[in-house]
Amino acid sequence: MFANLRHLFFAGATVLLASAPAIGQPFEGVIEFTKTTGPVVTNYKYYVKGERIRIEEISARGEVQGIMLVDTRDKTVTAISPERKLYMDVPNMRLPKDVETSVQKTSEMKDMAGYKCEKWLVKSGKEDRVLTYWVAADEFNFFVPLLETLNRKDEQAVFFLQIKDNKGVFPMLGIEQKNDGAEVSRLEVKQVSKGAQKATLFEIPAGFNKFERN
Repeated sequence: MFANLRHLFFAGATVLLASAPAIGQPFEGVIEFTKTTGPVVTNYKYYVKGERIRIEEISARGEVQGIMLVDTRDKTVTAISPERKLYMDVPNMRLPKDVETSVQKTSEMKDMAGYKCEKWLVKSGKEDRVLTYWVAADEFNFFVPLLETLNRKDEQAVFFLQIKDNKGVFPMLGIEQKNDGAEVSRLEVKQVSKGAQKATLFEIPAGFNKFERN
């Protein structure tokens, strides 16, 4: 039942980055984005408040299909099924993936989702991948700890964690391609809304029961 929630990790691991961090308060608000893999397009929302992130997968009809609650301080992840009113702790025993990459931070800029974004390229001949990130800076301090907590193996996340000075940035667009140019996946931010978030968004709803594996 919770197998269909596992791909939510990809959202955490695949959303994009940003350039040099700005001075100010850590980002708090909502980030809406899509992930495209082949013909499949999936909508997600990040709700961010300090060290807590709520990841929602949204159906084409606008309904919340699955939720992940991530605490980057405690390094915990909880999956929630709104339909079944159940939740479960998600253990992560996977070892971090190490890859050989080359990083190029270009001076090319583009306006996206209300931000001026800088183009970063990360390449790996051994992995047959080229990652293009258009990153924005707005004290997105939650993003690197989120990727580390989710600890996914997908290239959008793994390659970003290889970049030095990746703190405080967020990718408004991330394109994963093979070395021959064939596109593998695309993560694109549609809207960024700043604002205080209710603490209850990051808690297990009342009346939900814990799902125990036999």
